[in-house]
Amino acid sequence: MFDLIIVGAGPAGLAAALYATRKRLKYLVLSVDLGGKSNNRMELPDMDDDHIIRARELVTVYRSRLEYLRSAYKLEPVTGITAIDEGFRVTAGGNEEEARAVVVATGTRIRKLDVPGEEEYRSKGLGYSSISYSHIFDGKKVFLAGDSSRVLSSALELSIHAREVTVALMDGGNYDEQLVEFVSGLDRVTVIPSAQIKEFRGGDYAREVVVNGSGDTHLIQADGFFLEPTPMPNTEFLSELIELTPTGHIPVDSRNMTVKPGLFAAGDVTGNGFEQILVALGEGAKAGLSAYRYLLDTGNQLVNR
Repeated sequence: MFDLIIVGAGPAGLAAALYATRKRLKYLVLSVDLGGKSNNRMELPDMDDDHIIRARELVTVYRSRLEYLRSAYKLEPVTGITAIDEGFRVTAGGNEEEARAVVVATGTRIRKLDVPGEEEYRSKGLGYSSISYSHIFDGKKVFLAGDSSRVLSSALELSIHAREVTVALMDGGNYDEQLVEFVSGLDRVTVIPSAQIKEFRGGDYAREVVVNGSGDTHLIQADGFFLEPTPMPNTEFLSELIELTPTGHIPVDSRNMTVKPGLFAAGDVTGNGFEQILVALGEGAKAGLSAYRYLLDTGNQLVNR
């Protein structure tokens, strides 16, 4: 039996693994990849790397430490977690592993619109989260589309930096009407209600988008494009073990532990709302240390290994 199983190897999972290594825990990481969403990066033709927080470099370091310990991870999707007398049984790739504690760091997944040009320009002027890039759009034009108030908050932040922001409120979405009214009144922001995204166009990078909204067709040119439908947490395998939030996220306390003793969660999967690599790294470190403290407090012998 392992001391700890870490499910997911994005920034939060990698940080938890690093601290599990430091504490000399017997642990296993189960994930479909190493790096998670941090492997994705949006590029612009004139983007200055000096303006980007070098958080991905930290992820690269953490990932290299885990890659060196080849026996410490398996690239397999987790399909279930059940409670057992001494801890938890985790099912992955048709196999079962047991551990006294578990950290879930499976993050969220983007929701693609599957419109023409979306896949072609993904990461080439077209991204799925503007929060890490808003500061590089000083004096530029930005297009956003989403289905919740999340996209309105993004538009509000971008309006501080960008020369012009166009935000498409996707048809059928759920928005705070007061926030819609406030953002619509900003000088730098244009809001298109009841929008349908039809196509992205460009050359090497996305340059324009075709949008239907309120009976009109809009051809919008911009320096950067973001699709921000509400991301989905990767928590389906937990639905029978704990009660999730209405949005499918994992509720945790200040130590990143769930209502189930020994089960921890960290990163975007908890619905923290920040979607930042540095935040996920910090949460993963805290969850890993909290799991270590939990193991000590429950009388597990971890010394002299």
